[in-house]
Amino acid sequence: MRFSHITLPSLCGLLLAVACQSSDFVPKSTIAREHLARSLPVDAEHYFLDLKLLPERRAIEGRARVRFVAREAGVTSVTLDLEGLTVSAVRGSDGEQLVFVQRAGQVICSLGRELDEGEAFTVELDYGGKPVKGLWFVENSEGEVYQVFTQGECLDSRGWFPCFDFPAERATSELRVELPRHWISVAAGSRIDSGETPDGRFEHWRMNTPHPAYLTTLCAGELHAIEGEWDGIPLSFYADESYAEWMPFSFEETDEILAFLSHATGRRYPYPKYAQACVANFPFGGMENISATTLTETTLSDSLGQRDRDSHGLVAHEAAHQWFGDLLTCADWSHIWLNEGFATYFTQLYFEESRGLDEFRARMRDTQSSYTEADRGQNRRPTVHAIYRDPFDLFFGGQTYAGGACRLHYLRFILGDEGFFAGIRRYVADNEGRAVVTADLRRAMETASGRDLTTFFEQWFYQAGYPELNVDWSWDAARKLVLLEVEQVQEPKRGTPRVFDLEVDVELRLGKTRQVLRLVLDERSEEFEIAAASAPTWVRFDKHGWLPARTASRKSGTEWVAIAAEDDDVNGRRDAAHALGRMLLAVEDSESRRLYLSSLVSRLRDDSQPAVRRAAVEALAKMPAAVAAPHLEQAARKDENAGVRAAALRGMAGFGASPERAALAHEVYAEGYSWDVKIAAAGLLAAASPKTARKWLLERFDEPSPHGRLMAGLVRVLSGLESEIVIADVKTVLADSGAPDSAREAAADALGRRARYDREVRDLLFALLDENSHRLRQSAIKNLGRLRDTSAIPRLRRELAQSAHSPERRNIEKALKQLDR
Repeated sequence: MRFSHITLPSLCGLLLAVACQSSDFVPKSTIAREHLARSLPVDAEHYFLDLKLLPERRAIEGRARVRFVAREAGVTSVTLDLEGLTVSAVRGSDGEQLVFVQRAGQVICSLGRELDEGEAFTVELDYGGKPVKGLWFVENSEGEVYQVFTQGECLDSRGWFPCFDFPAERATSELRVELPRHWISVAAGSRIDSGETPDGRFEHWRMNTPHPAYLTTLCAGELHAIEGEWDGIPLSFYADESYAEWMPFSFEETDEILAFLSHATGRRYPYPKYAQACVANFPFGGMENISATTLTETTLSDSLGQRDRDSHGLVAHEAAHQWFGDLLTCADWSHIWLNEGFATYFTQLYFEESRGLDEFRARMRDTQSSYTEADRGQNRRPTVHAIYRDPFDLFFGGQTYAGGACRLHYLRFILGDEGFFAGIRRYVADNEGRAVVTADLRRAMETASGRDLTTFFEQWFYQAGYPELNVDWSWDAARKLVLLEVEQVQEPKRGTPRVFDLEVDVELRLGKTRQVLRLVLDERSEEFEIAAASAPTWVRFDKHGWLPARTASRKSGTEWVAIAAEDDDVNGRRDAAHALGRMLLAVEDSESRRLYLSSLVSRLRDDSQPAVRRAAVEALAKMPAAVAAPHLEQAARKDENAGVRAAALRGMAGFGASPERAALAHEVYAEGYSWDVKIAAAGLLAAASPKTARKWLLERFDEPSPHGRLMAGLVRVLSGLESEIVIADVKTVLADSGAPDSAREAAADALGRRARYDREVRDLLFALLDENSHRLRQSAIKNLGRLRDTSAIPRLRRELAQSAHSPERRNIEKALKQLDR
């Protein structure tokens, strides 16, 4: 990254001191440090950006007017964040020229006099250049720019306009953008004007709700627009025209989502419109820019792709951010979970409302598992955490998204639905338009529920980790007691409490009745005596799975069979399927084997929930082919859920060569139920008929699919064949600039695993580093590390020195660490 330096000796001492006091510039540091909340001597009120896009030069020319108010008397200068662009002039409120210094990601402007407390002042900056971050130019296959988008989070808005670039500072904004004549744009707020210019056209947007700079947005290009409406709010959807037919699949639930969120938060959608723009080469799934979300175009798919995974979760997540992240924004990045954890949980709450309790519980279990798997070892840290190198570091490790959602879910259990949702509405009402910290949520929840939540917030948000529990029970017939033993076995390391204070529900199945008790755990090891008239059929610890924990429960096979058949909790039945699969591998008694197998087959055939049927598939796939194949074949042909069909096909691939299963793979592939099912069928064919698979796979590389998804899957299948000749086939895909990015990414991943120390592969990956595609660059970086070829170190070090993107820098560092071993 390069910075422009303007040397003005008479001001250097003063302006350097100001810069040191108010800088939030994050260098490419290798040392994590504590970041304190940033404060300014001024309060930003309004940004007016007059921007001209120069696509042919990958450049911009801009004029930014920033109005602010002095928080204190005696302010003589102001420091704005700006990286990678050059300022040519700065003027004051009356048009007077101001002296300025540009250095180290900042523009430091002398105001020419002292401001009084409460006095307003405006600085106007002329600037321009080729953005190195914050604003992205997207090229087509001919190398022509056809789209532009911005991405501000965390510290990248400073890459396209001068601003106070931290989340607590909120201001209204306007954007006037000049663009090519055949382009359109979408930005925050309302379009208030548009028209022709001598060499193109302009659009003028205004956002009257104050917001942080990182939520300022622009998408522009050759975009197809679809208009809609919800409760008087205009809705608009944008994407390349080639995706016009698929756009309704992705956005059809937007109105229901906004209605749900409005009701759940107690605050009707607060902005004049809601737009969603899908763009190419977007580096993330989506970004919640205020009133105008940006999404990756890869979320768009046809009906087959929608059977595999739809866009509704992504749409709901970014829509939830319009409240949690935009209307209420974390005051500093250490509290980022208030943005992402809320958006993650409210996405699941939407599915509870729209899909029902079973799907919600299955999704929450997946969220909990994702969190507990990630928050381990060196990744362990508290949810609220101010020690980092770059704020983007806080987005990884599980705590911010899934971990935050799991804690909200458990808080809901502690308070009950009435107290929890009353607290959410109080939190939104009390903090609308403000920067928030975790203590603000606690105050709202305590006020609404009347409960002291000091311990809860201390252990779940300011301490690290989660409980790890061993649970066992036995029946004391003489005393008619259930003896329940619970031991907390988590290691008290890296800030993890030795003992968590917990509340948990335990269910006893007694004949035809069910008894649920709430227990309080506050010791490392505890035993509970529960009176019961007879031995329970089962004891379910943490009924309905509210607790974010790793729990090991010892149960008999008959208890698991009963849970599989009769538990009203989808996750109880899912756990039972997995447990019975493990028991089938170990049990020798034929009657038990028959019972466990019958239970799994029943779950696969009859259970209403795909999560349970998939668990049954995975359990059956561990059985011998003669036992399991007929049941898996039925699922592969008939199950209504594409994920279950694909899992059944993958399960059968483990059974080895078979003409019958090869014929099944041909049949299922030709039927084309979904793209994932077709890919899984190809994988089954490769296992069932390995001698014919290579030719068959290569012949199908040119079959069209959304974003090259099928070809990418076929490349992965091809790379799994044992023959060394497939290495050359995969290299051909990687070298083919006309192949879909997804297929080339799959080829890079395959070669990173199978072709270590191969200099030809190294050079092909070097070539990907020069591509415009973000995903190909990241794939090249990752797989250069996997190759173990130390000759890649100099190139990766050069990339690290030049990269302006925080996640990419972390990827390069990881690759270098692999090569330095």
